[in-house]
Amino acid sequence: MAELTGGELVARVLRQAGVGHIFTLCGGHILPIYDGCLTEGIRVIDMRHEQAAAHAGDAYARLTRGIGVAVVTAGPGVTDAVTGVANAASARSPLLLIGGAAPQAAAPSRTSSRWRCSARSRRVRGRWRRHAGSPRS
Repeated sequence: MAELTGGELVARVLRQAGVGHIFTLCGGHILPIYDGCLTEGIRVIDMRHEQAAAHAGDAYARLTRGIGVAVVTAGPGVTDAVTGVANAASARSPLLLIGGAAPQAAAPSRTSSRWRCSARSRRVRGRWRRHAGSPRS
């Protein structure tokens, strides 16, 4: 069995739910979802603003009586879509908002965390001392 990306899994679940269109504003955090949608045959409709994507998803849901889907980037993208989500909620319209997430930074290496202060460290006579039980560097 071939490995699937997270974007391909999202697109597969959307296809199984009967979704044929997603409304979005292109962003780097959600590019794998676009790739998956193209593979699954889901039409990607690019909008000019995240709020417009949410409103379009709401309108699509109302007109087709299916699920409207808006895909936006992390942070301000999700915040911009809130008005469209609120309108869909007040109209009891089935709107799914998918917000991207920034990639997680790699865990710091031992050498870079060596000089970092932790909650288990305390300053004693001008030097940092570790409390008993704290991890060693």
